[in-house]
Amino acid sequence: MRYSRLFGKTQKTAPSDAVLSSHKFLYQAGFIRRFSTGRWSFLPLGLKVWQKIFSIIEKEMDAIDAQRLVVPFLHPIEIWKKTNRDQAFGEEMLFVNDHYDQTFALGATAEGMMAELVKMFSPSYKDLPLEIYQFSSKFRDDKRPRGALMRVREFMMKDAYSFCADKKQFEKSYQKFYNSYSKLAKIFNLKATPVLADSGAIGGAVSHEFMVETEKGDNSYFVCSHCKKAWNQERCPAHKPHLNKTEKEKPFKITDQPQWVMTMEDNVRHYEEPLWRYLKNVVYKGSDKKLYIASLRGDQDVNETKLARCLGLHSLDPATDKDLEKLDTKHGYVHSWGQKGATYVGDIGLTKVKNFIGGQKEDKTDSINVNYGRDFEYKHLADIVEAKDGDTCAECKKGNLEEKKGIEWGHTFNIGHFYSKPQECNFTNKSGQEKPLWMGSYGIGIGRCLALIVEKHHDDKGIIWPKNVTPYHVHLLGLDLSNEKVKKEAESLYKKLKEAGIDVLYDDRLDSTAGEKFADADLIGIPVRLLVSQRSLKEGGIEHKLRSQKDSQILSSEKILKTCQKHYEK
Repeated sequence: MRYSRLFGKTQKTAPSDAVLSSHKFLYQAGFIRRFSTGRWSFLPLGLKVWQKIFSIIEKEMDAIDAQRLVVPFLHPIEIWKKTNRDQAFGEEMLFVNDHYDQTFALGATAEGMMAELVKMFSPSYKDLPLEIYQFSSKFRDDKRPRGALMRVREFMMKDAYSFCADKKQFEKSYQKFYNSYSKLAKIFNLKATPVLADSGAIGGAVSHEFMVETEKGDNSYFVCSHCKKAWNQERCPAHKPHLNKTEKEKPFKITDQPQWVMTMEDNVRHYEEPLWRYLKNVVYKGSDKKLYIASLRGDQDVNETKLARCLGLHSLDPATDKDLEKLDTKHGYVHSWGQKGATYVGDIGLTKVKNFIGGQKEDKTDSINVNYGRDFEYKHLADIVEAKDGDTCAECKKGNLEEKKGIEWGHTFNIGHFYSKPQECNFTNKSGQEKPLWMGSYGIGIGRCLALIVEKHHDDKGIIWPKNVTPYHVHLLGLDLSNEKVKKEAESLYKKLKEAGIDVLYDDRLDSTAGEKFADADLIGIPVRLLVSQRSLKEGGIEHKLRSQKDSQILSSEKILKTCQKHYEK
């Protein structure tokens, strides 16, 4: 391809909202353009990379004997309602009505559709395991799209699904996809850490996110320094040590307290005791419109996903002033017990501290020497707080948690009978009985994969593409093209490269300076750069340089072809 004819040229300036390197470089290099918030087009350079990622994933899915198919991306709403997934996705769902006034959901995910499809064939145990996949557009009206391709409202996903007869067969199938994802991450030159994760709106009890560490990641995850187990923020168990185990319980007491003592910081200032000494209460409104009070130690923070999971809710929102008025209270005055109109949920850590301060805040008084189990008690008690960097691992009790920032690259879900039971997606076992199928689902977003490759493979000048996904094998630069000898050599090399099966981008522009061409080549990031100029010809041939290296060398046109071919040998 001649660069002069390429649709989508480089830009000197990056978008003002570009925080991630992938956003900045993919835009400036002419790979992507935005149509509306969260919706991006892939220009020719971007599509070439996109197609290579697509092909690599397709090849791997075929290699593990998954069968490709496709279902419509307009889903009958009745299928979503069978599992309440329309409620779980909530405002992220998009809908359309046809001229028969039938409602369809634009596919945000396809577990329900795949269950309905498999159900049509009434499989027997002899047909199992069944492993299928598709490449399909997904539509999610994300409230916070960011980072160009990282969080979007419309994207292409490879989503796979397994259907199995029992737990043992399912675990084998799940491991197959898990191993396949680990292999794919390495193929894309990404170091992806599988972490135990929350399944969110997809449903099911267990899932693994494959996290790629990056300092500007939008997700936190933790890795234990000893056992090396890893969790995302929503699943990481928080360590709950006894903080004053040998201290004797003191008599409950109401004490005078200045009205200005309202926050945890105010408590520390007034009582001069560490944060863990105080009772903290945070009020939420659930997706069921009911109010909930989370009670915990003053030095910890509520993990809203853990809390929602404990309550069996899709989501939680912080209570408003009007919500607190319904409880006849306000910020800073929420009690740890006795607040009518709300359900209390306590963190397990409440049982590991003696003689709390707080819990019955009034204008001029509060309670002290408060002990869980003696002075107050909850129906719901669970791990509902955030783990923190440096905490002791709650699993092995030996290592410390290291908090990392990352971006999810892929996700594998053990969804068990979550869809198959309500949708009656069954199989016939050896005894002729109908049993619900064990299901798994497995997703990788093509655009996010592309962006993550750039996020991990760039320098301050631009992208450095791994050779298996580069848009072109070679970036040929012609300098001094007004010189007939240079032009002839450059044109001849361009033709020879193409005839040799080497995909080449030829910068044939006559009105661009050498500096502009070098800068554009670094920005676009093709692994091999060839330069034809009066100087290179005087020195004996063509300059050969790898994008990842500083040094270059002069090679003859014959040797150039062999060198380029060797570079891309498998």
